[in-house]
Amino acid sequence: MNKKINLLIFDVNETLLDLRPLKTAINRGFQNDTAFDQWFSLLLQYSWVETITEEFRGFGEIGKAVLEMLAEKQNKKFSAGEIENILDWIRKLPPHPDVVEGLEMLKKEGFRMVVLTNGTLEVAKEQLKYSGLDAYFEDIFSVESVKNYKPHGMNYQKVLGQMNVSATEAMMVACHAWDITGAQRAGLQGCFIARPGMVWYPLENRPMILENTLSQAAAKIIEL
Repeated sequence: MNKKINLLIFDVNETLLDLRPLKTAINRGFQNDTAFDQWFSLLLQYSWVETITEEFRGFGEIGKAVLEMLAEKQNKKFSAGEIENILDWIRKLPPHPDVVEGLEMLKKEGFRMVVLTNGTLEVAKEQLKYSGLDAYFEDIFSVESVKNYKPHGMNYQKVLGQMNVSATEAMMVACHAWDITGAQRAGLQGCFIARPGMVWYPLENRPMILENTLSQAAAKIIEL
């Protein structure tokens, strides 16, 4: 068993799960190949507005609101039912091809593994069950418990406290540089999965591990 890292904390969307079904639904609805990217950027932007202004609304509520904003901007009309049908794809995402192999490698070595998501606990449980990944994780954490979105440090500290692990013994695994940056600034180690289109933030210290796939990263974690 690895002596340096005791707990691995995983991001869910894009890191473990492939967002392409949701991307396809949004782009098809808007008939625009950039609609999903615009929507996701707005989703993050307004989640951080909630945190900075010390308010809190659920990720799903914000997702719906910014989809309505994007529709208004692009002169599109969606019914409430159409919006619900589009966004419901977040619950039915497959894992990336490398994920099961990587998790199996880490499970075999005895690592404790949990997830930490900006989504709601209800949706995260449904996602992990649908994708078949739920059995790999000891617990599921949502930012709902602290009412601040990642990368606010309270989220990482909450997980450490609940799991009774020190920051230096924990590693955040994510494909978002902002998530790893938040974790590292809270004292955790970082593992950045450079999925297509994802690049490291050059103003933050390079994470302990930076690989293209979770299976590659798992091999490096085991070697630490």
